[in-house]
Amino acid sequence: MVQAVIGLFSSALGGGTAAAAGGAAAGAAATGAAAATGAAATGGFSLASILQGTASVLGVANAISAGNQQAQQLELQAEDQQRQIPQTMLKGIADRTSIKAQLADAIGKQDVAYAASGADLSFGTPGQARKDAFREADNAITTQEGTEQTTIARLDERAKNYLQMAQKAKSSGLFDAALIGIKGLTSFSKRGAA
Repeated sequence: MVQAVIGLFSSALGGGTAAAAGGAAAGAAATGAAAATGAAATGGFSLASILQGTASVLGVANAISAGNQQAQQLELQAEDQQRQIPQTMLKGIADRTSIKAQLADAIGKQDVAYAASGADLSFGTPGQARKDAFREADNAITTQEGTEQTTIARLDERAKNYLQMAQKAKSSGLFDAALIGIKGLTSFSKRGAA
């Protein structure tokens, strides 16, 4: 095996006959490998061409892999944004429940205070205070719902943007791979023409 590798290197460096002589001295198997290598070198393939082709193929694979890896990370970020939407909804429900509980507590305290003073709770100041408490609670709930909907819309938009960026990353990886492949083929064809 070592003799075959030595034969490959010596034929690539222009010592085809030296490789054949060294191969003959090393044995019949090495001679066959050196002769095949010498034939490949005279047929237009050299070690440098093979290495360049291998490097081009690896570059293409690396560019595609890098694009796919970046796309995968962006897709995970999109999933994370989508997972936050149900959490935002649950938080909104909890906030609205809290506002309603605060309303009930405030109205209860007002009713107790007015009843203790002997006031009729159905009209006048107690009735107006109750209406004001309901209006404030409605405003708080409306504001909370608006905030929740805005947050959900932003999360959804971010998820869509991440998915678009992931698609662009995949396309970019393929484009880079195509460029590397074209450069490799161009260089290989120039090497063959020389």
